[in-house]
Amino acid sequence: MNDQDDALNIVWVADNESLASWCDYWAQLPVIAVDTEFIRRSTYFPITGLIQVSEGEKAVLIDPLTIDEWQPLRDLMVNPSVMKVFHACSEDMDVFDRLLGVLPTPFYDTQIGEAYASAQWSLSYVKLIHEYLQIEVAKDETRSDWIQRPLTDAQKRYAALDVVYLAKVYPLQIARLNAKNMLDWAMEDCDSLKWQYQMNADPEQNWDGIKTAWRLSPEGLTLLRLLFIWRDGQARKEDVPKGQILKDRTLWSLAKTLPSHHKAISEAEEITGRQHRLYGEVILQNVALVKELSPDEYQLPLEIPLPSQAGELTKAVKAFVRERAEALNIAPEAMMKRKLLDPLVRHLFDGTEIDWQNPALTGWRREEIVNPVLEKFKKS
Repeated sequence: MNDQDDALNIVWVADNESLASWCDYWAQLPVIAVDTEFIRRSTYFPITGLIQVSEGEKAVLIDPLTIDEWQPLRDLMVNPSVMKVFHACSEDMDVFDRLLGVLPTPFYDTQIGEAYASAQWSLSYVKLIHEYLQIEVAKDETRSDWIQRPLTDAQKRYAALDVVYLAKVYPLQIARLNAKNMLDWAMEDCDSLKWQYQMNADPEQNWDGIKTAWRLSPEGLTLLRLLFIWRDGQARKEDVPKGQILKDRTLWSLAKTLPSHHKAISEAEEITGRQHRLYGEVILQNVALVKELSPDEYQLPLEIPLPSQAGELTKAVKAFVRERAEALNIAPEAMMKRKLLDPLVRHLFDGTEIDWQNPALTGWRREEIVNPVLEKFKKS
């Protein structure tokens, strides 16, 4: 059954048949705006409270608490003929990955686009709408309980406006990008965002992101990797935040000390008695596994931070990137994200090979900033 708010043309969809009908309608359109509302206070996975879709006229609010046949929406989210427009969509990706098992394709993120359209980095939705539509949007329902039912009229209005306005902004922003010949640049970053999400979601790929992991011995790094991957699987199994299983600092402490008995585990940094009781045996099993390995099976050492002598080079490269960004009238952070400067500086400083598989170092950046940096700062 569909209830409508005449002022905003809000449609509430709470059954499988209605969802399938709307998905058939959207599949005929070139563009739809999409948003989600969810909670994630004490779980590993987001709990979806609402999915909003609009073509700019009707705001359709989909109730995931009563719908159980998601194939029509799944098909829509990967329909190559329908552009899915989001704003700051990294968390929305998590929602669709969990609920549907797919990531929206193709998709466009207006927050990314605005870094090129007006050189404003990480622009909020409120400021985006004011920039294009001169409308003040209240964000008073941001921290609402989206799992409660029924939702209040204020919640429905808030959720509806998120997609109705976004659909209206999209063609205006695209026009700005086309005028600057930068639409392809923004789309590259959207693709890169999806790649980054997949990397971040894979513990096999991001285990080495723990602070100061580079200080550990090869033996300790091997344990850190094993525990990091185990923790992710355990958090998924229990559906709790990873830090509730073991904090990063605890993993690092265990990897540093390689405890071989329970008393040593109890001395690990920030470990609780409950964590020790639940996971102590698993920790000891992983330590024993590492001890059985030969040195040539240990994890390879991680790159150490650049020495202080590279500080001046880093500053000079950053300044050069800012100058290039200003000349192109785009946000410097979009030109080259800070963590991607390190591979360039490291290559210039000590000859470390550059990973050209990283999509953030390819595409338009290769010609516009990466090659110019390498040419300007290469040692003679």
